Amino acid sequence: LLFCRTDSGLEMLGPPQRFIVPANWKAAAEQSASDGFHTLTLHRSLMETGQYGSSAEDIYANAPAMYGVDISCRQGHSLRCIPAEQTFSMFMTMEDFKKLKPEERLNVLPPPGISKELLPQLRRHLSPEALTLMAKAPPQVGGMFPNVLVLFIYSPRTDGKYSGALALHTYVPRGPNHLEFMNFIFAEKDAPEAMKRDMMANAIRASGTTGTI
Repeated sequence: LLFCRTDSGLEMLGPPQRFIVPANWKAAAEQSASDGFHTLTLHRSLMETGQYGSSAEDIYANAPAMYGVDISCRQGHSLRCIPAEQTFSMFMTMEDFKKLKPEERLNVLPPPGISKELLPQLRRHLSPEALTLMAKAPPQVGGMFPNVLVLFIYSPRTDGKYSGALALHTYVPRGPNHLEFMNFIFAEKDAPEAMKRDMMANAIRASGTTGTI
């Protein structure tokens, strides 16, 4: 669903961002367990300022990631699958989006990192059931136990440029009171160069060293 979607697969865009945080590594790692509830606390200021497409008045009604399905396994890994219409409605209005068939949804809102030109490859690599999941409630954030965050977010843009961000975060212990945050940014190898540039900018602005998230 996330890593084997195209013929050539993913590539890393440059070296990872790295910085030291004065906190125990588990404080960051526990936020990677697909916990939608931390949206209302850890990311509350983003919603109050409208960065998540909501305002202080409608936080509880529109909080992204509060809607969806949590998937976990005994090994501690997890995924958070968020309804596509919820993500879509945060940034633009489309009342009929829920009425679209899965195939139509993918054409309107391809998964993060997939351009319209890469959709045929996506359809070859994923089963019909997987494509339906990607169209209805795609996995967007998750954790690989014990210290890796998977981030495949849509973050639609209104300026006509490519949307989405693909990243892996690792929280490396640097003693009991410090961790090293490493942000690895990815794109599909077969994606247009313009898309790679836009996705790198999206990932840095959203989840980088100075990102909003």
